[in-house]
Amino acid sequence: MIQRLIVVILLAALALPLAADKKPKGAPLVRLPDQTAEVKAFWLPTPVQKCTNWAWAVAVEAMLKSQQVTMKQNVWVQKADFGEVCVDAAPSMEKLARVVGGPYVLDDGRHVRFEARYVSGAPTIPDDLIAPVRQGRPVLLFWKSRALVVRAVVYDEYIYPNNQRMFEIKEIKLVDPLLTGKQRELSFVNGSDDPAEIGGVFQVEVIPDKQQTWSPDKRQTW
Repeated sequence: MIQRLIVVILLAALALPLAADKKPKGAPLVRLPDQTAEVKAFWLPTPVQKCTNWAWAVAVEAMLKSQQVTMKQNVWVQKADFGEVCVDAAPSMEKLARVVGGPYVLDDGRHVRFEARYVSGAPTIPDDLIAPVRQGRPVLLFWKSRALVVRAVVYDEYIYPNNQRMFEIKEIKLVDPLLTGKQRELSFVNGSDDPAEIGGVFQVEVIPDKQQTWSPDKRQTW
């Protein structure tokens, strides 16, 4: 026991100079409270049916529309569920990525790739949620098995002396595509709501594919 205590003390003593070396110099940590990232031109189509699969499909349609790509919700429901059916269960993030991601040739002749990005459960890196919303792109979020759309994020920003930044999410402002009026406006409040009830976060980025290296039999035309 005495030998173990000596080892612990020695390790602590060795760690002290390292911690001192890493101590930031110059200006102290700066906190910018209550910053807001918001999709300014927020748009969401009305679901064809009031079902979970149509809710996430309109979210994907809105994400693509914000990047100058028009692809209707029907396309995604047909592709995911092999017909315009009603499914009231949240899909896995992996399935969504398989359904949406990949190379496409659009009606106007553009060759693009849809890069699907997702996190199962609550996002662990706040900027993964803040960054697309800042760029005017809505994000799909599953909360309590409901497919919701992120339209704004309220957060505190911390700036370190070396100009590194850290974000702490305080509130996620959401829209339920299946509801109307004020009922469709929801908020996830950090500290009050349970992050364990978040099933996942999903987003799509449209990337121009200039090389066009995929074979014609694998490309998807819409």
